[in-house]
Amino acid sequence: MTTPLFAELSFRGWFPWWLAALLGLAAAGWVVVLYFREGGRVGLPAKTFLAIIRVATVAAIAFLLLRPVFVKESKGDRRRPVAVLVDVSQSMDRDDPRPNTADQWRAAIAFDLIPADKGIPSDLNATPLAATDKLPDRPKRLEVARAALTHPKLKLFDKLRDAAGPLEIATFGSRRTGRETGDLTWLKTATATEPSTALADAVNELVGRDENDLPTAVFVVTDGRENASRVGLDDLARECARLKVPLHVYGVGSSAFGQLRLRDVAVPDSVFVDDLVSIPVRYRVAGVTDGKAEIVISYGGNEVAKKVIDPVQTGDDLRETLSFIPTKQDAMAPKQELTVTVKVTSGQGAAAEVLTDEILKPVRVVDRKLKVLVVDSVPRFDFKFLQRALLRDRRVEAEFHLTDADRSALKSGVPWVPEFAKGREAFRKELFAYDLVVLGDVPGTFFNQEQQEVVKEFVSEGGGLIQIAGRWNAPAGWAKGPIADVLPVEFDPVRFPIESVQRPSGFRPVVAPGAVRAPLLSLEDDPLDNAKTWRTLPEIFWAYPVKRLRPACEVFLQHPTLRTEDDKPMPLLAGHYFGKGYVLFLGFDETWRWRFNEADRFFGRFWSQAVYAAGVPRTVGTKLTQLSLDTTEPVRGKAGQVYARLFTKDFAPVTADEVEARLVKVAADPNDAAADVPVKLSAVRGPGGAPTGEYVATLPFNTEGRFQLKVDPGNGAPANLDYRVGLPPDDERAPGGMAEGEMRKLAEASGGRFYREEDLATLAEQVKPQTVPFTTRTEYVMWNKWALMLVVGLLTLEWVARKFNGLS
Repeated sequence: MTTPLFAELSFRGWFPWWLAALLGLAAAGWVVVLYFREGGRVGLPAKTFLAIIRVATVAAIAFLLLRPVFVKESKGDRRRPVAVLVDVSQSMDRDDPRPNTADQWRAAIAFDLIPADKGIPSDLNATPLAATDKLPDRPKRLEVARAALTHPKLKLFDKLRDAAGPLEIATFGSRRTGRETGDLTWLKTATATEPSTALADAVNELVGRDENDLPTAVFVVTDGRENASRVGLDDLARECARLKVPLHVYGVGSSAFGQLRLRDVAVPDSVFVDDLVSIPVRYRVAGVTDGKAEIVISYGGNEVAKKVIDPVQTGDDLRETLSFIPTKQDAMAPKQELTVTVKVTSGQGAAAEVLTDEILKPVRVVDRKLKVLVVDSVPRFDFKFLQRALLRDRRVEAEFHLTDADRSALKSGVPWVPEFAKGREAFRKELFAYDLVVLGDVPGTFFNQEQQEVVKEFVSEGGGLIQIAGRWNAPAGWAKGPIADVLPVEFDPVRFPIESVQRPSGFRPVVAPGAVRAPLLSLEDDPLDNAKTWRTLPEIFWAYPVKRLRPACEVFLQHPTLRTEDDKPMPLLAGHYFGKGYVLFLGFDETWRWRFNEADRFFGRFWSQAVYAAGVPRTVGTKLTQLSLDTTEPVRGKAGQVYARLFTKDFAPVTADEVEARLVKVAADPNDAAADVPVKLSAVRGPGGAPTGEYVATLPFNTEGRFQLKVDPGNGAPANLDYRVGLPPDDERAPGGMAEGEMRKLAEASGGRFYREEDLATLAEQVKPQTVPFTTRTEYVMWNKWALMLVVGLLTLEWVARKFNGLS
């Protein structure tokens, strides 16, 4: 209600009023003198009348020259508007399954199939939902929101306008766009195309106005998939509460719709019969409020382990560890594959939603002992403790040789090897009886050039090799020989003093980012405990310097500070395939320090896994075509590198400059542009352009789905690399239900409420109107048509009067 006050006279002229008054008086005086000097038969009354008219005309003109304005002020209170924000981001285009009975009732309310003001029955099992045949199957979130906002009985906008104040409507996604409040045609044709959801920023714009322009409340229609705002939801809630602008949030979408993804399964390439095998499983569950999760491990098509989590947990990085013991029957299984399946069941009965994801990995079950040869110069600490661990391992048959030991001591029998055959063929026969050779600080002259060539052949044809760096002899002694060719790192020959003049500083190896879940580094069954253990192991004090890594090399441990020539962290433990065999390079000789207060708990487990990783490939055989991807979780919008090691049937490196592969999208539409595309693998050359058999290509992750890279280099051993490209967790198109928890917390912390379809009937009464004082000023301009008519009328009157009195 407004209260008018008195009107004020103001002037908008360019010169002061006193000057206009002087000019007016001067003109009036001149008019009087002029008329009284008029001669003729005109009497004094007529002269006086004519003078008055002329003076009035001059005064009116002088007054109008001041541009006079009457100003009237009105004060009162007005209702603040209610801001309405409707989410039109891409997540609102998702068609949600509604396995939960309550969500089916909510959809029925929105589509006016059941009364909107009755709510949802407390006992849903005892009250069947009517008109289910008319309920849309998997309606899109925007369709549900549109139906609720235009509901003929709810009349949300009309009731809000009547109860709380005028409406200010906008849509939002990555930006806020104003919409017509009186005509809702735009709502009927709106599409959910915005690439992101900046919900907090959209609301923050509204509450960042001048205090007199703040809304009464903000009514937000959204699924809550916030992913692009600069302002945090908690900060926004506090600001809204401070300004007393409550948020009323209508949550759109299914509360039971969930997201499941198997993130990773740490499975060793080979396991042994009668061994306890622990399989850490990482997975993601979101948007599931009830139900149970079931993890099943199968080998060769037979279930070997199972775990049920009831009720299901939710989180971005859930972890469970399952164990099983391989049997002789598993070793003979036609399919040497391990499958991990995670199934999440939400809801009950026919309406239950079942989410399933699985990962299949090739795993060999080995049913024989590994034959290991360990050669060192002197019995270093690592040698002594490794010898003890290998002799106790029932899966290993180990033999040892020390180049600087007493010859008579080496002839004492098993497990010592007194000497090696000198001839090439005899040495080859002797060496090829082993699965793995561990070389310590062996002098470079101990094996002649011919024997070193045999070691290289041993690896390329499937034997394993582990090089433990030493301070005095190896790998410096064969930096340019055949053995150096098979190592995964490049280095210069460096010799260290027997006793350093400076006190060494300790450091702890850092687990490389790509090897966090590598079975080789598993010192604990639980991944979180394993990460903590690597951060707390006793320090080591020496490492052999490495210049650079070879292409397609796997890095497991890195130095915390030292760098290679190409400015990468210097590797301390690295491995790669050379031909059919696997080679590990350990750049330090102090793993024995890990026994401090722990005996063989960490030392023994690390070395057993290293022996199996390098020694098993020859036991089970490997392909001539080896493929690997540089990431375990390809994500849409990024790119990855695929590495290939390609060898001929004679285990010689493939020499072609390029090898063509095919990238196939599994179960794709034939018309899909990504269904089948060529990929060029480019050769990685060695020094002088020598062929290495190593190839690399960049794979863009442009679309989500399952893919298979097929490579056939013509060596009779084609290979496939299977991988899956997923969406980032915060992507608009990523599967996921409504963020009910976050939206409920936001609304309540701001002083408002969270609504589902059954609560919308009470929305208008929950939004309390707020008023703000205002003052209006109304100006009435006096140099208008009426003023002009007054001047013209005075001039006309004077002209008529003069004519009547016989004046010109």
